[in-house]
Amino acid sequence: MEKKNLIIIGGALLVGLLIGYLIFGGGETPAEHSEGDGHNHSAEASADSEIIWTCSMHPQIRQPEPGNCPICGMTLIPADDDANNNPLVVEMTMEAVKLSQIQTTVVGGNDANGNSMSNNGALKLSGKIQANETTTASIVSHIPGRIEKLYISFTGERVSKGQKIATIYSPNLITAQKELIEANKVKDVQPSLFEATKNKLKYWKITDQQIDDILAEDKVKEYFNIYADHSGVVTKRKVSVGDHLMEGGVLFEIQNLNKLWVVFDVYESDLSKISRGDVVTFTTPSVPNKEFTAGISFIDPVINPNTRAGSARVEINNSNNQLMPEMFVNGVLTLKNKKNTSENETLIIPKTAVLWTGERSVVYVKLKDMEMPSFEFREITIGESVGDNFVVLSGLKSGEEIVTNGAFVIDASAQLNNQTSMMNRNVTVDHSKMDMDDEQSTDGEMACAPGKCGDGGAMDEPVKKEEEMKCDGSMKMDSEKKTPKKDEPMKC
Repeated sequence: MEKKNLIIIGGALLVGLLIGYLIFGGGETPAEHSEGDGHNHSAEASADSEIIWTCSMHPQIRQPEPGNCPICGMTLIPADDDANNNPLVVEMTMEAVKLSQIQTTVVGGNDANGNSMSNNGALKLSGKIQANETTTASIVSHIPGRIEKLYISFTGERVSKGQKIATIYSPNLITAQKELIEANKVKDVQPSLFEATKNKLKYWKITDQQIDDILAEDKVKEYFNIYADHSGVVTKRKVSVGDHLMEGGVLFEIQNLNKLWVVFDVYESDLSKISRGDVVTFTTPSVPNKEFTAGISFIDPVINPNTRAGSARVEINNSNNQLMPEMFVNGVLTLKNKKNTSENETLIIPKTAVLWTGERSVVYVKLKDMEMPSFEFREITIGESVGDNFVVLSGLKSGEEIVTNGAFVIDASAQLNNQTSMMNRNVTVDHSKMDMDDEQSTDGEMACAPGKCGDGGAMDEPVKKEEEMKCDGSMKMDSEKKTPKKDEPMKC
């Protein structure tokens, strides 16, 4: 009986071993096949999940999967492809460059308008043509009376000296003619009376010919003509038919345009460089392909309070009437004591290229022979202002290509990437070290030292978590103990 039980138990054990082999041993075959095919699917899934996709235009966008930027719609790229180990260089895709409308200019070359970006002892000026104030005149009536007819009817009409411009009716003139006729009858007896009445008419600008006609006809004339004393263009009409004028009343204001003034704006920093007699060559868009040359005849001793600029004036002959007042002009003045050689070449750059912080001047230089458009942060020293440009004292070389439009967009991208930028001069924070574990955070977490968050400075002193930190980098102080409050949480 016991022998029979042993046989049954042994058989059960064999059956159990067989079943265990079939279950565990047979399951090893698929596992071995999975390893042998060379594909670790779980590892691939883990690697894909670790890729962070970002936008080259907006690097603050970080997503775990590819797609389009929710801000600008650009295609996202892997964050590793957009990384750059050089904190001074910002890389951007061609699509981002076009979207940002970035424009560049070669230093020492020509700008978009074809103007030279170097200053070889020359000062660029801008201004406009004005009427010559010394040739302004008024046509007046020397006879008191009523205007019966006008022969000049609108502003802008040209008037020549001696031209008849109006007819006037004057009761005073009628009385004076009667006196002249009566005095003429007794001029042999009272010649002085005759001369007195004759001179009275001359004071009213009545000519000798008109006086002789009155005496010859022995008849009073009711109407007299007024003639122009000057030549020019009517700039203002001040009388109409039927108006009554006193002696000396103005009929028209005229301006002779045969000689004009060209007034150039000169910045305060450039006033010491110019003097009377300096020759200015200028052009105007209204007369293309022609240059005009004239010497400075006057420098205004008063600064314009609105433009903060002085003015230099030249006189130009306009006998052919090519130029007109209010035309804009661009001039070049060759500075004295400077030779026009490459050794004395001074580089100038547009003001739009400079990011100015008050203490530092920053430009972005486009690097050559790069696969992706790359722009290098560069601090420069600028000098005086020359029109819409700055003179570069140091930091740039002739032939380098700088960003003249869109520099602020590049700088903003650098700030978001924690690279050197206008407001973040020294980059020392390592983002990989910012993710501290809970054990390190309990003692105290690292933060910008008070007052240094805006400077881009390095982390200085640890600030306890229980201390209140304001968004501007300062801490709220207890008024009584003069220490940071510890009973309120962070409020950024």
